[in-house]
Amino acid sequence: MRIIPSVMMPQAIVKGGLHGRPRGLLSGIVYSSARSRTGKIVTAREYVIPGEITDQDVLDQRILFKQAVYACRYLGSGLWANDFNRAVGQLPGFHSMMSIICLATDRETFNLGEPPDTPLGSLYAPTVTFTQHGSTAGSITATWSGYLGLNGTDADVLNFFGIEVIGSEEGIRSAVDWATSAVRSDLTIDIPTGSSTTDWIAAVYFQGAGTAEGKLSRCQWHAVTSL
Repeated sequence: MRIIPSVMMPQAIVKGGLHGRPRGLLSGIVYSSARSRTGKIVTAREYVIPGEITDQDVLDQRILFKQAVYACRYLGSGLWANDFNRAVGQLPGFHSMMSIICLATDRETFNLGEPPDTPLGSLYAPTVTFTQHGSTAGSITATWSGYLGLNGTDADVLNFFGIEVIGSEEGIRSAVDWATSAVRSDLTIDIPTGSSTTDWIAAVYFQGAGTAEGKLSRCQWHAVTSL
């Protein structure tokens, strides 16, 4: 008679017989694989149940990181994948944006402050001013001068996006690529943020056109509250 145990213990999977490639958990040992110079090799480690994290600094850092990931996801790769590539050291676009947000976030309140200008390129950009819109709920107004500097053109495009100042302890920080653009010669534009009476860190950078094609300016970050 074959006795079937009432509780089945986790078992490793061995492919190719006794001297195959074990994978999984067996008798407190976790088998896995890793790459080496000669190809994949089998690895083994003791199975350890991680302890509960109680260090508040670690927990706060996790919340901050989750907020930054949330914001990056909602800004979308179309915004940061190319233009913010290597904006911070040699980091790719996603990690550059993550770094900018994380470093500008207060560790106690989780509020986002104004990051320093991010150098995306050498295209000249005047300072852009953001103010609360005078009459339209949920909107802000951006203004700038038409000065071209050494390499600007009237057709250079301004791109706007925003990240909310307040982030939640659940790891949520809203962000929006406002998909609103203007050209340098417009001098002003009203931007619907999508949220009334909300504190934003508004961001803008210039993309070159015509003789400035392919050039980018610094990205400016300014605090503003929508109407």
